[in-house]
Amino acid sequence: MVHRLALAVAAGAAALTLTVALAAAGFAPGRPATPTDLAAADVAAADIAPAADGASADSAPTVQVDTIYLAPPPKQETVTIHKVVKTAGGEHESENESGNGD
Repeated sequence: MVHRLALAVAAGAAALTLTVALAAAGFAPGRPATPTDLAAADVAAADIAPAADGASADSAPTVQVDTIYLAPPPKQETVTIHKVVKTAGGEHESENESGNGD
């Protein structure tokens, strides 16, 4: 029960620390826009506007698409492994040879 209480307290402390840190960095929810934010929005809107030199979407340069050929993947092969295992309890095995350390 003490562990659950400690975990709940630690989670609350972590959430509070994160909230304070984000608010200090300027990421608080519902904060009013600053003049810097508004200036950045104006610059972004100006970048989207079409160019004044008469360029239009119809005169956009054509794009040439190149075809890339890759080598085929190597052919899969089946590998068979034959492993010989000694039988347990051979005729020459005794209690001292089993490795019990008696």
